[in-house]
Amino acid sequence: MRYVGEKCPVCDNIFTAEDDIVVCPECGTPHHRECYQIENRCANEEFHVRGEKWESKGKPSRYKVCHVCSFPNRLTDNACQRCGAELTSIHEQSESSNTGMNGDKSWRDTFPMPDAEDLMNPIKFLGLDPDEDMGGATVKEMSDFVGPSTIYYIPRFKKMKEEGVRPSFNLFCLLFPSLFFANRKMWGWAILAAALGIIFNLPANLLMYDKGLPSDILSFLKSNKQTLELMSEIFIMADIVVRVLFGLFSNWFYYRFSLNSLKKIKKSRRPATEIKNIGGVKPLNMVLITLIKYCIGGFAVMTLYMGYEMLMTVRDFSDLCIR
Repeated sequence: MRYVGEKCPVCDNIFTAEDDIVVCPECGTPHHRECYQIENRCANEEFHVRGEKWESKGKPSRYKVCHVCSFPNRLTDNACQRCGAELTSIHEQSESSNTGMNGDKSWRDTFPMPDAEDLMNPIKFLGLDPDEDMGGATVKEMSDFVGPSTIYYIPRFKKMKEEGVRPSFNLFCLLFPSLFFANRKMWGWAILAAALGIIFNLPANLLMYDKGLPSDILSFLKSNKQTLELMSEIFIMADIVVRVLFGLFSNWFYYRFSLNSLKKIKKSRRPATEIKNIGGVKPLNMVLITLIKYCIGGFAVMTLYMGYEMLMTVRDFSDLCIR
């Protein structure tokens, strides 16, 4: 980032690579976004009166500016990281000079200078403008929120933004829906997928019991074996259908989840540095959802057992009354 090491004129704190920085369009003075929103004006308004431009006080770095999209590239790059244009005829530019291709001092970059991580990773935004709207959040914000697998999700999110609801196959979610959702911190979908998985596999699991349960329950299962087998076939087909739907639309669910999460972050005025912490993946959640599935399974079996006991009690009481 071109402003790392400089000071915010409002809070006087030094900018870091994680800060959310906005720049005055008139004089080029950088501010923390929160500081600018609090002041609701540029801290160097005197520059506007005198027609001056903000200048970096740090040591200038050198880079190549693309003549097509004005993206600042490394000196070793032969093609623009953003648009792919040839850079062989482009001379290096001083970052602090704010001088354009023809020596115009009033020239400023069309796009904001990326931080060091973005500059060293040319495929992070896949040639897209980091400030492009994705339906309520920018490409950069979505990339920061997604974290791992950005190269997989961002093109799909862009199509979804342009075309609306559309299937987009996700193999991992097809095979392990609850693990996928939990890993991506989508707890509502994770618990729903876990509960449906338990319910759809319950008849097949009950058919596997030949011991370990009270004798009256085992007798009940054996006497209703054909019914359980039929239910098992129907439920397994339903499980397959649900898994296929999850596999086809999980990316859409994740797209909407990402947008809603980013809107909440902005609405609560939380710093942009929290986007990466709130988003991304958390493999430990897959262990947690597995434990939750066992709890749901145990609760389902206990509920069936209690229901059976209540049914037997009612039947015995009815027989007693008839006598």
